[in-house]
Amino acid sequence: MNYKRTLKSSIIASLIIAIGIVAGTESLVKAQGNPELLQQLAQVRAATARYHDINVALADGFVPIGLGICEDTADGTHGIGYVNVPRFVSPDVNYLEPEILNYIPSGDGNLRLVNAVYTNRVLFRDTRPPDTPGYRAGIFPLQVPVVPPYFEEVSGSFSLFGQQAGRQFAGRWIYLLSAWAWSPNPSGMFADVNPRLNCTANN
Repeated sequence: MNYKRTLKSSIIASLIIAIGIVAGTESLVKAQGNPELLQQLAQVRAATARYHDINVALADGFVPIGLGICEDTADGTHGIGYVNVPRFVSPDVNYLEPEILNYIPSGDGNLRLVNAVYTNRVLFRDTRPPDTPGYRAGIFPLQVPVVPPYFEEVSGSFSLFGQQAGRQFAGRWIYLLSAWAWSPNPSGMFADVNPRLNCTANN
């Protein structure tokens, strides 16, 4: 009787864990009914698998963003970002060539790849008459957190995996879309941060 009760409890616990993982990753549930998305995510993993070795990423041109510091937020972490500058400045966005790779400390002195990030710079133009004081000619990125109403966005927006990238300020305005191809995310496959991860090397 005790054996049956233990077995039943184990089965229930396993089912709860499995359901929690699937239910927590909302985008993955949606992907199960979307063969094209599943194929794209598999291709992302195949294209980035070699970057589990951070030295390979460095050799391919990825460099730490800023000081290369991992920072937690109240909602989770995105890890330590490594950016490929030529990809970042290019207006092209290719899901097989992410602009940024995010890593977290693995606890053994190494870093673990957790997601791929796709970005594109937002470019603006000044809609005021050219003789307006302070007028900016041409097309330009913007490095101030508030966009004046007379600056019109002319490029930068993109979508991948059926998702529209979100515009955000990160020293300059960019469009950004994360794909948690290498770490389950309860907030969703394409959420900005992952509440299951942190920077304390115990992931």
